[in-house]
Amino acid sequence: MKKILVSFFVFMIATATVAYAANRILALRGTTIAFSDSVTPALTLSALAAGTGCTTACTRCSAQYTKTGANVKSNRWEMRVGARLTGTNVLNETVEYYVSTSDGTNTQGNIATTNSTIDINKRKNLTSAGVLVVDQTTTNTLMVAVFRDIIIDEVAFQVCVSNQTTLPFETGTASYVKMTPMDIEVQ
Repeated sequence: MKKILVSFFVFMIATATVAYAANRILALRGTTIAFSDSVTPALTLSALAAGTGCTTACTRCSAQYTKTGANVKSNRWEMRVGARLTGTNVLNETVEYYVSTSDGTNTQGNIATTNSTIDINKRKNLTSAGVLVVDQTTTNTLMVAVFRDIIIDEVAFQVCVSNQTTLPFETGTASYVKMTPMDIEVQ
């Protein structure tokens, strides 16, 4: 009986170090989905109005992107944004970014599922993704920010941009929002 117990304890000690060894947990980047004026899903950012005194023209949401079928993606996302303002930029002004999710029937914030402007108050019921802070004063210069660990559990989503600066976006297709699924990979 002693031999069996000793063998058992030796086995437990030997396998415990293997069973509880540290694993690396990595982010596995999926295919990036671009939202902008020139691609689908569309998000018209060209000449997005300045936020000063704005009620609708300064806040815009993309067309809805559906994750079902061939487009099934992770629930964890990264948002990479680029904005260009026309005029002398004012340091520390902001551009706000949001996500609106949908279960296929009800859209968060009850917004349209098309590429359109929304009332500025609708953003109160959207999920905040992050804020790009104006960090330089040169006109039409690309500013970039990255927001990570955005959780999207629903079937579909839209990205929304609210320009809270005193300047409009540059006319053109240089401003964008890119969403990348970030699956977790355990090694």
